[in-house]
Amino acid sequence: MTLLELIIVMAIFIMLLGLGASGLNNLSSTQLRTQTNRMAAALRHAYSRTVATGLYMRMVLDFEADAYSVEASAIPVFIFREEDARWRAAMEAQRDKDVEEGVAIIDTRADFKVDNVIPKITMEKGIQIDSVLIAGDDDPVNGGQASIHFFPNGFVEPAMIYISDGDEEFRTLIISPMTGKVTHLAGKVDPGRDFGEPDKVEEEGR
Repeated sequence: MTLLELIIVMAIFIMLLGLGASGLNNLSSTQLRTQTNRMAAALRHAYSRTVATGLYMRMVLDFEADAYSVEASAIPVFIFREEDARWRAAMEAQRDKDVEEGVAIIDTRADFKVDNVIPKITMEKGIQIDSVLIAGDDDPVNGGQASIHFFPNGFVEPAMIYISDGDEEFRTLIISPMTGKVTHLAGKVDPGRDFGEPDKVEEEGR
């Protein structure tokens, strides 16, 4: 091969490498959107099912396995956050007497079991559940497990779920506390000062 032919072959090879990398990035973005949409559908299912059946539902996020499941309990679940006056007023009549100040308490009598409608779902390879921020918590949870609860009266724990492709691309799911509406946004969206407030979440979800 002449020097010119070698240069041409190298140029074609480099171009093909670029196209391949671009294709992989596009595939990763598509997988990220697909997996995020799938989780959003599971969240909407949990909300609809709790309202329709009177069951107490929760979505359990498993960060180690990058998986999630929807569970149900016929026994009431109570959540109480001392620092939140609205939640305190709503739950005061039902909560146990041993609620500890400043701690979210889940009634241990609840008997959650995996909902048969949606089995445990594992993210596609390369897609990660990065973290979840639940209103009332100081910091996002990004290890172990975390749960988002749904109540038959139509209330949902306000939450923001971050999903990534393991690199730099993120998707954010924001759950409305009063309607269960799930807003899907590109990027890792920071919570506003009014995160968790019904009016604010509803306004963003329109």
